[in-house]
Amino acid sequence: MIKKVFIGLLLLGVILLVGVFLLTYPPRNFILKTPEVLGSRVASNEWQPKDILGSQQAPKITAHAAYFVDIDSGEVLYKKNEKIRAPVASLVKVMTAIVTLENRDWADKVEVSSFAASQEPDHMILQQGEVLTVEELLYGVFLISGNDAAEALAESITGDRIDFIKFMNTKASLLGMRDTLFINPSGLQEDTQTQYSTAYDVALMSRFAIKQFPKLLDISSTPYKYIEETETHQDYTLYSGINLLTTYPGVVGFKTGYTPEAGMTLITVAKRDGRIVLGVLLNSESRRDEARELLDYSFKKLGID
Repeated sequence: MIKKVFIGLLLLGVILLVGVFLLTYPPRNFILKTPEVLGSRVASNEWQPKDILGSQQAPKITAHAAYFVDIDSGEVLYKKNEKIRAPVASLVKVMTAIVTLENRDWADKVEVSSFAASQEPDHMILQQGEVLTVEELLYGVFLISGNDAAEALAESITGDRIDFIKFMNTKASLLGMRDTLFINPSGLQEDTQTQYSTAYDVALMSRFAIKQFPKLLDISSTPYKYIEETETHQDYTLYSGINLLTTYPGVVGFKTGYTPEAGMTLITVAKRDGRIVLGVLLNSESRRDEARELLDYSFKKLGID
């Protein structure tokens, strides 16, 4: 009898100890750290951002949000409100380019509809019925942020821009852009719905575009492009809106944007000593000067003067 009581007490003690362990583990300050991969979840080379700690004082900027990162190593060089949702204006057109190039070849022909030709304010001044190549329209998208070119490309995929916008949001989800909603291919705001993204999500999207379609970087690095007249379209003279191409050594693109709701926005890419910095600025009062400051700051963090 005594033996049975002893065994019972022993089992009760074990149960109590296990219960205490389960209640107190994990400790209150335990955080499950799930890596956030910068790039497509289906891409072969995953890229994990990681902060560089340092004593260097960061520049003071007016931009509401910013994110600067080494495009290859994933080292985060500067961040400010990088996951706050906000309108991003024509930076949306980077996703328009991605979805287009995943479904069309550079030399494919695109006919301009009356709807696409009517788009303003930034436009190539495309004419209804003209036929241009995907590549020619992408020059219009990146150099002058042509809303007409973006809409023409969107209609060329399925013939229905609504389907194209669905493709944009599906791709955003696949890339891990958890705080983004696209409502059109141009980046313009609409009365019925709010279009938004974050500096972090824009960086995800931009890196994927550059890695998957490096020719986009070549296009965005072109200060001036003349498209000759053909039997199917008039001639076009396009000048890049990226001032940094000619004022900051090493800048090679990538995209500017502006709407009254979004303010001045920018994606910039700069190369120096084998390192490539990708930067995003949202709602900046002086995107050119602040991009210069943050590029200087980023390269110094990488040990490059």
